[in-house]
Amino acid sequence: MSKTIIIMDAPNSAISIEQLGDENQYFLGAFGEVITALKQTFPESDFSDPTNIAASTDKGKINIEIAKHTPVQSFMMSLEKDEAMELVQKLCRRTKWRALDTDTGQFIDIKNNSNINREENNIKSWWKFWKRNNI
Repeated sequence: MSKTIIIMDAPNSAISIEQLGDENQYFLGAFGEVITALKQTFPESDFSDPTNIAASTDKGKINIEIAKHTPVQSFMMSLEKDEAMELVQKLCRRTKWRALDTDTGQFIDIKNNSNINREENNIKSWWKFWKRNNI
């Protein structure tokens, strides 16, 4: 059974995609920064095409699809087995990004699986300067 996960940045208080509104104002970073984070988490992967990365792990195969533009707002991970979710959680703990389960529309809570203490209003990305001011 395969599972599709969207990796994105979002406020820590968001539980589902519906809470983000029409436009997500958070970004993961520049394309090169995102690829570097993926290389650190999945060093044995095939990065010959950085927009379509094939990761073969002991937890199963993971296919990562990412658009080549800056800033990167999100990317998709297709997991061959549910056991690979462990690696998604490792990536999210390392980067402070969020994983969205496309089946439920809910963010996966990695707080229960780590010792991360994230505050509600911390700046998660330097791209946040694009935040709109409500007038």
